[in-house]
Amino acid sequence: MDFHYIFLSVLLLPICIGQDPTDFKVQIMPVVSVLNANLNEGKGLTCSSVPPGDLEWFFQDAKITSTTGRVKIETSGNFLRLRIGDVQETDAGVYKCRGSKGDKSDERTINLEVSIPVKVLSKPDQFGIIDQDGAVECDVVGKPVPTLTWKFLNGSDIPNSDKYVISPNRLTIKKLTIEDAQTYNCYVYVLSTGHLEDFLINYEVVKPPVISLLPTFDPPNPKVGDTVVIKCLADGRPNPEYTFFKSDRDKGEVPVSEDKVNKANGILTLTDVQREDEATYRCVASNKGGSDTKSNTLDVLIPPVITDINDVPNAFENTEAKLKCVAEGDPMPDIEWKKLEPLSTGSQAKDIQPQEIKGDMDNLPNAIIKTQSKTLLFSKVVPENAGTYQCTAFNSVGSVSKTAKLGVQYKPHFNTDFKQTEFWGWGGHRANLTCQASANNKAELSWFRPDSEFPDDRSKDKPITSIYPFEGPLPNTVNSDSYLTSSSLLVNIANNDATNDYLYGDYLCKATNSLGDNVLKIQLRKASPPNQPIVKIVDTFSTSVKLGVTTVEQQAGVEVTEYHYALKQNGQAQSEDVVKANSGGETQFSVTNLQPGTSYTIDVQAKSPVGLGSAKSIIVKTPDVSRPEKLTIESPPLGESSNSYTVRWATPVDGGSVITKYIIKYRKCEITEMTTDPKKWTVKQYLANENSVIESTQSSTQEVTIPNLDSDSYYDIRVTAVNDKGESDPESKIIKTSSQTKMSSGAGIVEDQDGDDNKTEIVDVGGSVNISNVTDGETLSETSVDKPADSASLSSGAIVGIIIGLIVIIAVVAIVVFLVLKKPGLVQGLRGRLGGKAGEEERGKKEDGKDPAEEEKLIKKDDTVKVENELEESKNDVIVEHPEEFEPDSKPEQPDAPPAQKPAALEKPEELKTPTATTEIKITPETPEKPENAAA
Repeated sequence: MDFHYIFLSVLLLPICIGQDPTDFKVQIMPVVSVLNANLNEGKGLTCSSVPPGDLEWFFQDAKITSTTGRVKIETSGNFLRLRIGDVQETDAGVYKCRGSKGDKSDERTINLEVSIPVKVLSKPDQFGIIDQDGAVECDVVGKPVPTLTWKFLNGSDIPNSDKYVISPNRLTIKKLTIEDAQTYNCYVYVLSTGHLEDFLINYEVVKPPVISLLPTFDPPNPKVGDTVVIKCLADGRPNPEYTFFKSDRDKGEVPVSEDKVNKANGILTLTDVQREDEATYRCVASNKGGSDTKSNTLDVLIPPVITDINDVPNAFENTEAKLKCVAEGDPMPDIEWKKLEPLSTGSQAKDIQPQEIKGDMDNLPNAIIKTQSKTLLFSKVVPENAGTYQCTAFNSVGSVSKTAKLGVQYKPHFNTDFKQTEFWGWGGHRANLTCQASANNKAELSWFRPDSEFPDDRSKDKPITSIYPFEGPLPNTVNSDSYLTSSSLLVNIANNDATNDYLYGDYLCKATNSLGDNVLKIQLRKASPPNQPIVKIVDTFSTSVKLGVTTVEQQAGVEVTEYHYALKQNGQAQSEDVVKANSGGETQFSVTNLQPGTSYTIDVQAKSPVGLGSAKSIIVKTPDVSRPEKLTIESPPLGESSNSYTVRWATPVDGGSVITKYIIKYRKCEITEMTTDPKKWTVKQYLANENSVIESTQSSTQEVTIPNLDSDSYYDIRVTAVNDKGESDPESKIIKTSSQTKMSSGAGIVEDQDGDDNKTEIVDVGGSVNISNVTDGETLSETSVDKPADSASLSSGAIVGIIIGLIVIIAVVAIVVFLVLKKPGLVQGLRGRLGGKAGEEERGKKEDGKDPAEEEKLIKKDDTVKVENELEESKNDVIVEHPEEFEPDSKPEQPDAPPAQKPAALEKPEELKTPTATTEIKITPETPEKPENAAA
């Protein structure tokens, strides 16, 4: 049952009870004369009659019939309801319900008033332009209409004055300043409803952007490939935002991609600038107050490009030819011409020299490519003008080159790189007369002899025929690139000079092609044996002398091939020999096997293909004593070790005085050609700043091991012998260390080669070795490793140590026997406690049961590193720098031992390092450790 119907019935019941049943009444629910509705609210007006009759609704006297839509009527039993959904302001007015039943009718009205909530439509954030009148808007809607009051943020009222003008919904501020930027309160209230609201407006005073300068470019004149930063700077409040536009020849103006622009800072970045980036760029700075714009043109510097160049392949001699080169770039490029190969020597008239003619240069504004041309003009080309010419265009950005070829067709000439016109002959020799002609097109060469009666009349030249003993002419050879043609005429000269004199004289080489011919005179002259040589003494030794020999050449091409020398003493011939001559320089050689303090006469003759020349005699006297002669290094260039190298040399000639020491200098280097052939090794550069130096005072042993080298590396080694008269000339050799060590080495210790595993041989060689790092010419270090004592004899300290050791061993054995026999329980207990250690000790031994800790030890005592073997009681050996092998039973003399240098003791013998480690040490497992005081 409808609730409204029940409720209406209850209300009408009292009336109906006391009312005439024949009356007709209409009632509207709710029962009010004025109904208030809020905007967008839903409302319903219900009309009924007593007794029930026909009902109708009217709005402003217009009947409402719609049963659908926002405003509609609904029938429910005896009720007619008017439903207004989403009340609008236009729905306000008088609504009437009229009812009838038979001849009776009645109507009721209700006034619908629509209330609009107070709402401020203006934005809370507003702004005005500085120095202009600003309007603070407070647009308020509502019904009943609200009242507005303007207040400052502190609550005080804003007066209506010359500065502030108050009008409905607006506060006008005259001539805005920065101080007017503050928060204003639009105070809203409605008296009838009691509505009260503070609407705060944040008012900003804006300064429109102003760009003071044109956009700037960094760098100001970029070139292709650079990164360019374009910066735009404007003054405004708030800070403006920037956008950029670029001019385009086809599209007009286009915006620049945003990913290249920093909008906050006004920076446009162009990376890898190209020719198409050359344009006018416009910057726009904007904020809420307005915008400003300025433009600037970016001029990209463009490297030159040669756009046109021409070849002239077939210019005829004495005609005009032009080579033109056209280039473009920005800025405008300059152009230079040059001939790649030099002009041949010879006179040329000025009028046939090429002229440079500049083409028309465009004078276009910036940001546009500029073009220039330059032409080489040959008014009359000559053969020497033929060749390749290079055009180079350049500007401040870069340069570019291209080549053009000028080909000249000309008659033959002989102005080529082959200049020889004089040849030499002698009896038994075949002279080779050669001429070379240049021509385009190809020249044919032929040989003639001038008529003796008319030598200058070419018409009387006699072609060479078989009546002369000649072979030729040979087939021509042609170089098509340079148009060179060569021909040789072979002249056989018999041994009997008297019958061959007619062969000497003038010959004519004639070159001919389709454009003409030319003739070259060539002479064949008679050669003679070499002049007397020039001999000088380069150096003298007690048993040899070094000579330097040169010869003044008489005829070009007839070189001295060898020198003959004869050694005489007191007029008696001693020896003769022949030395090959150095081509084009001094020839040095040594005369050996001489006697000290003796005078000799040496005759030297030069020999050429023509014959043997006259002798030059010199007298030399050998000194009684001299510095040593240059030694010879015999060790191979490829070392066996990766970190050391043993250099060995043959015993040098000592000059009559005992050699006191050898100086070995070495320095790491890089070779010029990476090859495995040592004959091709030459130093490219040194990889160390100075030489390392080793001095060996052991003159009887010609070898030294150089330690601490880098593996797989090259070293330049120089060895010099020294006696009391001075140093020999150094002998140099480049060596290479191995990439891996082939045998371990230890200084002064050599491995026994007889297969006896229980034998360790210690070799004492005496002498001393100095090692230092000095540059050439510096004083060598005095630091030395002293010679140890005689290793073949036992010292008294060693004998005492052995005796003490035997006594200790006997005592230990006696104690053990006593414990086993007399105290078996104590021994069993000790075995139990030591059981854990026994396993560890057992694991620490080798497979053969021997303890490696007892196999080998180094003892450092009295500044000497010693390797001792207690099983060999006949040895008390010391490690030294330069070992010299001898039989173990030999007993060399014991020289006085100078103070020894103290080397570092190492943990293992195979790792023992001394300044000149050269041999391998081998310690057998049976070698026990010696007592520390064994040397005492």
